[in-house]
Amino acid sequence: MIQYPNVVDGCFLRYEEEHPSFRPYTGLIMHAAGPVPDADQVRAQVAARIERMPTLAWRVLKRGGRTVWELDPHFDPHTHVHEVRLDESTSLDEAIDDLLCLPMPKQSPRWAIWLIHGYSDDEYVLFYRSHHAAQDGQAMMDTLTALFGTQKWITPPAATSAPADRRPWWQRIPVRAALQNLKEQVEALRPTLAWSPQRPPTGKARVQSASVPMGWLRETGKALGASSNDICLAALAHAMRQWMPEQWIAPGQRGRDLHVCLPVSLREPEERFMVGNRLSAARIPLSFWEDSTPARVTAISRATAPAKTEETRRVLRAQLRLPEWLVYRILQQSTGSRNGLDVTGLVRLPEQLAIGSDPIDKVVVAQFLHDDHVMGVAFLAYEDKCVVSVTADHALDDAGNLAFMWASAVKDMWQHHTAASSHETTQVPQTLT
Repeated sequence: MIQYPNVVDGCFLRYEEEHPSFRPYTGLIMHAAGPVPDADQVRAQVAARIERMPTLAWRVLKRGGRTVWELDPHFDPHTHVHEVRLDESTSLDEAIDDLLCLPMPKQSPRWAIWLIHGYSDDEYVLFYRSHHAAQDGQAMMDTLTALFGTQKWITPPAATSAPADRRPWWQRIPVRAALQNLKEQVEALRPTLAWSPQRPPTGKARVQSASVPMGWLRETGKALGASSNDICLAALAHAMRQWMPEQWIAPGQRGRDLHVCLPVSLREPEERFMVGNRLSAARIPLSFWEDSTPARVTAISRATAPAKTEETRRVLRAQLRLPEWLVYRILQQSTGSRNGLDVTGLVRLPEQLAIGSDPIDKVVVAQFLHDDHVMGVAFLAYEDKCVVSVTADHALDDAGNLAFMWASAVKDMWQHHTAASSHETTQVPQTLT
């Protein structure tokens, strides 16, 4: 495989080096019921399947100011699987937060798995963590599917990459892409709703999560002419209106919209198993103050529609040909400012996962928080459920359970905007831990 770095990979590495408090890590918490397996059993399963995801043996690092990808000559998948037994004084939330924030070794592939147990007599957890310079969200989903999927594995075609274009960057960027990038940077300067808790961030976080049937999202989206992802965002706006105390909103902010920075996957089929990032982002207003659900959904659908077109994807891919120093300035702006809310799009795990013969019942996303970014929200579809996870600093503890409020908002939207009464059910949102 020819592995060229993506400009985003280098930006995340540089920003972490220059801002030690910033660690762009993401984790996936896999809950399983039953007796705890031996850690060597987990190591054996990972090692036996590592060839399904060969990019896990590659490492990304800076050499003389350049970003390079190279195969780790000493790679041993067994050393990337660890075990943690918790005592009565440590909760699972605390353990996840501590592990998520651990610095990653620079000279090895930037991912790890922990078998966590002792916090419950009924279940245990596998916690997968990776560096954003090494994997985007789609790559993380592919990793879990490769290592723990239960369906027959079909070997993907070898990843390839075109030779690097040696022309100056200003000759490689289409005019439309440059103009679109300028337009987006101007829009990013427009103010978003400023809010903050009444006490400073503690630096410690917990993950709240809740689930709803995927059918609720699909049926509501069909009734309102929107995608499941749009319904997730509309429910989030509604839930945050209920969740956020009025005194958290800065003076003079009422009426100002709340924006989210929504990732957009740019992976082509032939790039499915390539290293690094193949994504960009779109800034989306949530119609935060809108009281009408149909009007809010319509506005969100209109805002997300351009990001779903192939033309926009081509423009965004062209923007990734910009020089690293310029993309780095954009990253600094987005991470250094309070740009509304950090949110993922609705990503999917395509099949059931298992550890040996133990099925994985729930998968929850955990996000690293930094500086003034006190909360992140993620949506994940697994089996027939959509799970929302809210990674929040303890400074937000007094505001209530936003994840459960989101699930309740989805249920209300489904009940009020789907006419098919035959789909009525007594299911209620499930709070996950």
